[in-house]
Amino acid sequence: MKRSLILALVLPCAALAAERAGDFTERHDTIYNSLTIEKRGNIVEMRARARGTEALESAIDLTDPYKPIVHYIQSLYGALFIQPKPQRVLMVGLGGAGFHRLFTAAYPEALLHTVELDPKVVELCEVHMGFKPGPKTPVTVMDGRMFIKRNREQWDWLILDAYRGGFVPPHLKTEEFYRECAARLSDRGVFISNLHATTELYYSDLKTIQAVFPQVVLFETEGRGNVIACAVKYREPLIIDPAKWPSPESVTQPIFAGRVDMKHVRGEHVRLPLNRMRAGQVLSDDFAPVEFLDALKTHNTDEPRKKK
Repeated sequence: MKRSLILALVLPCAALAAERAGDFTERHDTIYNSLTIEKRGNIVEMRARARGTEALESAIDLTDPYKPIVHYIQSLYGALFIQPKPQRVLMVGLGGAGFHRLFTAAYPEALLHTVELDPKVVELCEVHMGFKPGPKTPVTVMDGRMFIKRNREQWDWLILDAYRGGFVPPHLKTEEFYRECAARLSDRGVFISNLHATTELYYSDLKTIQAVFPQVVLFETEGRGNVIACAVKYREPLIIDPAKWPSPESVTQPIFAGRVDMKHVRGEHVRLPLNRMRAGQVLSDDFAPVEFLDALKTHNTDEPRKKK
């Protein structure tokens, strides 16, 4: 085993040792977030308070910090069917680094650069959730769109997961922003966005993404309301046919065992809801009624999203 992988496996466990004893609840208010950090037994959760509710941002199991606790984290790995060799990854939104620990253990030579708006999120993630930025996992405290506009590097994966209490800032939902993201992708790079499928905003999200990216693939996290959209800026080769994807076995990493089942992730693939998308609105910098659409709940009689 490579020394870098050994360190990736050992250091987080050492960093988390101090957190194992004693339950606690802390609340922190910043200019960007109202955050709750709570430890119950072996689980530490980071939640965001907004609109009278608390939304789970991230969680970690102190007995297995590589195991995704928040279910959609597993679905993010659906991008491996599109770009199976992620060497350069940009992630907008740190949360509790629920994605980072497993990814860096699975790909110890890869760069995972995170952009996080709220410095308090970074602090709480380090103090209570065992994440320590390093040369391969740097964190820039900055608005995600501003970073992407200024940064000229190319990325194999560009992940957008910048929720604030279940709400994504409107300037990270527009056609103009998605075009900036597309410009930062490598030739075979993939844009990955965590979407909520429970309101009318979802259909506008998809229509806006499709206005920029000619191919879009969806992975629906079962029973959670999360849908992971993977989109590319090229038309060929085709990625929308799962029959042309690499096998789950070929993209599975040893450390995924008992943590991420790529066969299950492949089974989360769903078709684009084209009929509902027709009524969606392409969101732009001049027209992005994100909060309004987010408040409109999807009707119970919506046609089901069919799996392939």
